[in-house]
Amino acid sequence: MKTILFPSIILVSAIALTACGENFSAANVSLGGSGSGTQKPLPGGGNSGGSYPSTGDKGEFYEYVVTIPQESQSSCTGVQRNMRFIDAETKQPLTINSLQSLATSPLQIEISNTTPNYVYQLVPLCRPIEFQVGETVMFHGQSLRCATDQDEIQVLRPYEKRTYELDLSFAETELPLIVNYKAFYRTDLPSIGTAWEKCDAAQITVPIYKKRIPKEPKHIEPPITVPELPVGEKPE
Repeated sequence: MKTILFPSIILVSAIALTACGENFSAANVSLGGSGSGTQKPLPGGGNSGGSYPSTGDKGEFYEYVVTIPQESQSSCTGVQRNMRFIDAETKQPLTINSLQSLATSPLQIEISNTTPNYVYQLVPLCRPIEFQVGETVMFHGQSLRCATDQDEIQVLRPYEKRTYELDLSFAETELPLIVNYKAFYRTDLPSIGTAWEKCDAAQITVPIYKKRIPKEPKHIEPPITVPELPVGEKPE
């Protein structure tokens, strides 16, 4: 399987999915998080989506659009993971199977602790989000590089919900894009050598297409005509 790292991508926020609060005695364990608020964007975006690629043929321009897929839902150790496309302005879920511009349709990732207990979450430190096109794995937007695999532990409070937005406007492909959110969970305080419950990645497949932007017809102003005066008359 090929792995591609995209250079020169700006990390808009601090390390993604990092919780806030006071540290426990265990290394890299922190208490707290976003609560029910919104943290955005996760690494994985970067393009503003304001420009359109040109084919170079007769000045034709294209944009990338997505057929909105069904919401992805999965659960592990009492943690519910939902992935859905939303409108960038209204934050409301988009209609399933509707065709939307990729630049204005972020992917929302919602992580919810549905239990009355603290849940510990282990996520990859440098690449919590993985993108895949065919057999090619991409780690887009994560400018922090790890020499080896490193993880961090976060704490989800009882009934806490965390919501993130992922900008996918970088995905200029006509192949389905697979988005994976990988994490492991425990309900008791972990220590060195702790065995984590392995969960399948929360995953959604995004159908992407290239759509030609119709040219706007040029508006030509009609010429201004001045009526001719009969011979001998003077204009008023």
